[in-house]
Amino acid sequence: MKTNYIFNMKKIFFLLVVFSMTFTSCEDFLDEDPSIGLSPDKLTDLASMNALVHGAYDNMRGFYAYQPMITSGFVRDYSVRNSANWTPFYKWTNTGVPSMFTGNSYGNGFRTLNKVNTVLNADVENMYGSQAEKSEVLGDAHFLRAAVYFQFDMTFTDPNSGKSVPLVTTVLGTNDRVTQASGTELRAQVVADIEAARQHLKVKNGITSYLAATAMAARIYFYHGNYALAYERANEVITSGAYTLEPNPADIYSKGNSSSEAIYTIIVNRTENSFGPNSIGNSNFQADKDKGVVSLNPHSEIAVFRNANPSDKRFTDLFKEADGLVYIDKKYPSQDSDYINLRLPEMYLTRAESNIMKNGSVSAADVADINVVKNRAAVSLINGVPSMENMLEMLFQERSIEMCFEYGDRFYNSRRVKRDIVAEGGNGIIPHSTYNTLLVYPISQQDKDIHGF
Repeated sequence: MKTNYIFNMKKIFFLLVVFSMTFTSCEDFLDEDPSIGLSPDKLTDLASMNALVHGAYDNMRGFYAYQPMITSGFVRDYSVRNSANWTPFYKWTNTGVPSMFTGNSYGNGFRTLNKVNTVLNADVENMYGSQAEKSEVLGDAHFLRAAVYFQFDMTFTDPNSGKSVPLVTTVLGTNDRVTQASGTELRAQVVADIEAARQHLKVKNGITSYLAATAMAARIYFYHGNYALAYERANEVITSGAYTLEPNPADIYSKGNSSSEAIYTIIVNRTENSFGPNSIGNSNFQADKDKGVVSLNPHSEIAVFRNANPSDKRFTDLFKEADGLVYIDKKYPSQDSDYINLRLPEMYLTRAESNIMKNGSVSAADVADINVVKNRAAVSLINGVPSMENMLEMLFQERSIEMCFEYGDRFYNSRRVKRDIVAEGGNGIIPHSTYNTLLVYPISQQDKDIHGF
């Protein structure tokens, strides 16, 4: 069963209106006045818990909104044509990460956490309702907390100091103050939450499904370097038979949540909230030289891979040549397209690489996994069993092509394997040792001043 989010439950509409007042936020995530509307001590039934979870999913639209653009700029996969706003994310070499859009992730992440922490600190087990109803709301809450803190760790943790964002698992008052946590502390919490989500959602799926939580666990363990568990979780998702690859790459994004390979999707609903990665992506990637903002950087790794494999359907079906440019428009085909955060191909590539890393060798099964992805792209398959070095390079290329301009995997994976990044002018590289310390999201000065870090 897919994870999706659509905000159309009439029975909780009134509560959501109240909560939109209750959880109105300013720049600092603690400036949320519980005296307006309902305070947490009044949230004592499962309807209230469900309303909070739905509101948290609404915040996730904003949480993810800028991430595909920011991380694609980091690895210089696009060139900026029309917007000065996005130029700093491409020209970061001397300045690091600009704060203009990273605060959106920080703010919406903590708004999400405010809601799910209220659920997870409530006495859900003693509320009226079945155990299945309690499990689904708790599963959703744990899933969201894991998803938020996983991305916080991937973006805000400083590789030198190890410091990251505050780890907040309780319901905070306006005057409460927090300290910075370490990336190690965040990662431990993420693992605890994603496994709790799987446990609860195995009883009953909520907005989030058990298999989506399992796929998210595979992603988490992969980036934590726990390749044995990454393999197990990805294998469980694949062998469930719940998902299949779309025959044509363009159909993935036009179908959105209804795509057979979509595992975790934020469904667009413009009557509720049109702001999100789908609208940001469509406005920036559209194939119009005057209205669109970015096009494929001819010096990027993606351009190199495209030149080497011009008949790859992921290029022919999703990219468009016009006006002397290469537009990268079909992953965000309209303002109304859903945002697919996690797809089946990631599970195949994660399973293959995790198996190689845990065994220290390449197997025929690993080759078969990458060939599944290559076969859909109508490119030459791998024959025989390559060396580990060659196979890992092939996996890097497949992962780069398959997931470019999406969740952020291009940047995260490049950093994971300590891959160099193309220099701004395209005639050189920026080594991992340099960009790894530069490309860290900044915490706002306001939060630093208020909380003393």
